[in-house]
Amino acid sequence: MKLFITRHGETDRNVQKRICGWTESELTERGLSQARDLAERLAADKEKNAIKHIYVSPLKRARDTAACIEKVLSIKAVPDERIKEVFFGDFEGVHWVTDPAFREMLNNPFVTFPHGESLVQAAHRAYGLIEHVRKTHSEDGNVLFVCHGMITVLMCTFFKNYSQNDLLNMRIGNCQLLEFDL
Repeated sequence: MKLFITRHGETDRNVQKRICGWTESELTERGLSQARDLAERLAADKEKNAIKHIYVSPLKRARDTAACIEKVLSIKAVPDERIKEVFFGDFEGVHWVTDPAFREMLNNPFVTFPHGESLVQAAHRAYGLIEHVRKTHSEDGNVLFVCHGMITVLMCTFFKNYSQNDLLNMRIGNCQLLEFDL
């Protein structure tokens, strides 16, 4: 079976280069366009991709992206807390490019973000959903996750080993579609 993972469309905080985490952020017009374009691509490849189930982060930016996909695939997305973005705690709202303390936290995946969670904790919860999907849907079609950038990076480590440097430099584009054998 295949697992497809996509990140939500562009948000206002993405444009500002501010950390979203669990904080709600609205899709921009460009983000809505990205979501519609992704939905059209998935509709065009409906037979090839054979997506039968969609799981979505309960955060609004992911749900709004999934709503475009639900329409064209005629599949209701199931919200799941395990693919929420990493909870960056006190760093939410911070400018991620220029804050050296944030970059230092990313270099320490076992350290918990103040009033948040660690990267390892976030990966653990996302891995749980991947294992659930493998056990539950192995016989009935492929699955799509609609979620967020950093949690997607962490889920990539389920399928392939990455160095810490590679992990920190990995960028998942808005509405980029990844495909994995599960």
